[in-house]
Amino acid sequence: MGFGEQLRHWRERRKVSLSGLARATHYSKGYLSRVERGLRRPERLLAELADEALGANGKLVEAWVSEFGEKPMLRSSAGGETTKRRTFLKSASTALVAPALAEPSPSADAVSRLRDALVPDAPAQVTTLVPAHLARAVTRARRDFTAARYQGLADDLAELIPVARSAADPAGHALAAQVYHLAARTLIKLSAPPYAWVAAHQAEQAARVSGDLRAIAEARRDMVSLFHRADDYRKARDLTASAAELLRPHLPEVTPAARGAYGALMSTGAIAAARLEDRHSALSMLEEADEAAQHAPKLVLSAGHVMTYRIGVSIILGDAGTAIDHARHVTPDEIPTVERRASYYIGIAEAYTLWGKTDRAVRALLVAEKIAPAEVRRSSPRRVIEDLLHRDRHSNLSGLRALARRVSVTL
Repeated sequence: MGFGEQLRHWRERRKVSLSGLARATHYSKGYLSRVERGLRRPERLLAELADEALGANGKLVEAWVSEFGEKPMLRSSAGGETTKRRTFLKSASTALVAPALAEPSPSADAVSRLRDALVPDAPAQVTTLVPAHLARAVTRARRDFTAARYQGLADDLAELIPVARSAADPAGHALAAQVYHLAARTLIKLSAPPYAWVAAHQAEQAARVSGDLRAIAEARRDMVSLFHRADDYRKARDLTASAAELLRPHLPEVTPAARGAYGALMSTGAIAAARLEDRHSALSMLEEADEAAQHAPKLVLSAGHVMTYRIGVSIILGDAGTAIDHARHVTPDEIPTVERRASYYIGIAEAYTLWGKTDRAVRALLVAEKIAPAEVRRSSPRRVIEDLLHRDRHSNLSGLRALARRVSVTL
């Protein structure tokens, strides 16, 4: 039997539907159907993920090697290693297929366009847009951000920023603040913090004029993120605390989206507090974030979102076991955005690296890459990849060196 037939055999043997296998492997149902019918050559990663998810004990990997004549992506392991990998894949098996994949690498041109929109060389021409149209454009931009489509989003925001300058009333300034906020977060994702500071400052100004609590919370979160990236953890933590004092009395009367923005701010501040080894503040902020998530739209902030920050806090505090325990208490489909779902797996990879479970760390990174390649090209996962390469300079960790090449990490 060829690989496609073997895949169907094991799937039916385990009584797993195509949809179930799609959730486990992050490949679409249509793609899997074509592979089973021999109409599509599968990637090596599919063979590995399907083998683990279906408990085929290496048979699917062998079938792939036999048909396509290449070495398997992951070395077969003796004893308990197969069981160990399957334990990790048990959490991965409930993940949803990512609705869209980010571009392979953001271009410098996209960053430049966003920079020039924020700080034009000449007096900028004010562009007007019907408020309802701007609101819809902002909604689309938010959707692209949560799907980790950062390069295209940068181009769209570059066109929205001149519109944001035309804001003339509180509602208009609230929308403008959201545009600048998305610009700041996109520039952070594209590793352009100097320009992100400009966008964050403009978001803060527009939010203050608008008086909109969601806009204020989002703008303050941008500042917290940037102070954190500048290694000024004390300023980031204290800024979060002061924002909480300002916003907390109004929470009972704000919109659900504003509650979500507040919770996201608290989650980000918790990371900075953990960097200071301020466990009490970090955990208190996460408790507030959990409370906010109960009242927020799931795409803005869910319990799964907050759990990714709990994982991050535990890793920073040096408690890999607690981080993995947190990961086991949430399934990936409880994290509704691609950006955060990829962060979930990157957090797992960091925890397993800290714990010395290097094979599982590599697997988590590969799953994160499949969900949102742009997220794996950011500084934090790149540091994990560098660490893993240092641990095994001969690339015995299967798939690691190929991943390092794809994200331009070298020793």
